[in-house]
Amino acid sequence: MNKGALITLALGTAAVGWVAWDNFQLTVTQYDVDLAKLPNAFDGFTIAQVSDLHNARFGKEQSKLINAIKASSPDMIAITGDLFHTAKRKNAFCFLERAAKLAPCYFVGGNHEQRFADYFISIKPQLESLGATVLDDKRITITRGGDSISLIGLADPSFKRTIPPERLTDEKLSQLECAGYADCTIVLSHRPELFDVYARHNVSLVLTGHAHGGQVRFAHKGLYAVHQGWFPKYTEGIFRKNITNSTRTDTISHEDVCTMIVSRGLGNSTYYPKINNPPELVIVTLHRKAP
Repeated sequence: MNKGALITLALGTAAVGWVAWDNFQLTVTQYDVDLAKLPNAFDGFTIAQVSDLHNARFGKEQSKLINAIKASSPDMIAITGDLFHTAKRKNAFCFLERAAKLAPCYFVGGNHEQRFADYFISIKPQLESLGATVLDDKRITITRGGDSISLIGLADPSFKRTIPPERLTDEKLSQLECAGYADCTIVLSHRPELFDVYARHNVSLVLTGHAHGGQVRFAHKGLYAVHQGWFPKYTEGIFRKNITNSTRTDTISHEDVCTMIVSRGLGNSTYYPKINNPPELVIVTLHRKAP
């Protein structure tokens, strides 16, 4: 083998090794989010967001992921879809069992959960038995120090394929009376591409995933995401829009902004590796925005 071939082989081996290493290096991204409607008692409230685990494994019994979450001392854990991958569920259930001992866990189904014929029969009951609150198309109230916020969970639109995702999401939020409340509302949803819909309702914060960081990332931009296509807009990070629901002007001020956080996710749903796109655990700390 000549020198050129040896160099090419060495570079190729190094590239493959780096990609493999990068796909298992857990990163933690922290966001401090100011919300105008956040009650005083929730100032400093911390959420650990787990998205798109896809049954990935992070250490023995998920120890690396659990320890990273524990280090943030979360007040709640938000699981925003695609916890599972195909029929493999052991790592996902192991994670949930341990996470539920750290803080209250709230789960919404993603498009991969929709693929399981036994989702409603066995998976949801098992999630609940392990300590998760399944918030598929539900609204609950979380209280703290005498104050309260609303938490809404939206099951992925793929559960009802006969209705366009935008229309379905708009109808769900309307049915859950999201636009009719003046309090602080947090939405857990799998889909970031529906940001315009979320902003039409009186939502303070949305936590999403699904885009997998764009799979391949260059210059902080993703290459491709399902339901967004090539060069997608929402692959990771924090985004803000003015709340645009003109039918509720009595509850909306110039300070009302819908904030969306998109997680790159922890696992992978394809056989193609992510590139320059390591697994991400998101930690969100809420702060009351000064008037």
